[in-house]
Amino acid sequence: PSVCNRLDRNTSGLVAAGKSLTGLQELSSLFHDRSLHKFYRCLVNGVIKNEKYIKGYLHKDEKCNKVIISADRTEDSQPIKTRYRPVCDNGKYTLLEVELITGRTHQIRAHLASIGHPILGDFKYGDPKLNEQIQKKYKVRSQLLHSWKLVMPEKLAQPLDYLSGKEFIAPLPAAFKKVLKGEGLETAESNS
Repeated sequence: PSVCNRLDRNTSGLVAAGKSLTGLQELSSLFHDRSLHKFYRCLVNGVIKNEKYIKGYLHKDEKCNKVIISADRTEDSQPIKTRYRPVCDNGKYTLLEVELITGRTHQIRAHLASIGHPILGDFKYGDPKLNEQIQKKYKVRSQLLHSWKLVMPEKLAQPLDYLSGKEFIAPLPAAFKKVLKGEGLETAESNS
């Protein structure tokens, strides 16, 4: 058995693993060719009212383990694509459902921060003062980013054919739910 994907440190949620070498290879290829769909939930600063598909370029600075997002391609940059949909807002923060089209290091965190909507609790890309307030108020120790759902392709070959069209959901962790409740963002959809 081995893990097929990874999550940023302090990100909660689903991680996929293969039970056999063949299963691992097939599952890894679904991640690689992007036929498996990955959805996240996150709480961001600011109000977002409309669904949006955003693109850009990501350059990783290995020395400080941080990425830089730009609208234009630069040397050693990689294209990134992210789609998000607001679930609900309270006039101050927005709970988003994010579909990761490409899967690059820190992509969701850096991409949302680059458009002025950093994830709460993210000390690397977010607003330090706001993060300190959220940490103090709710005792949150990580960014409010959760790998929420994996959707398998409709027609899979052996040995993964039994997974065709299936969805896997990881409920939000208690700390994330506590913040949503405290900020009046608790809805039926936000709790799934």
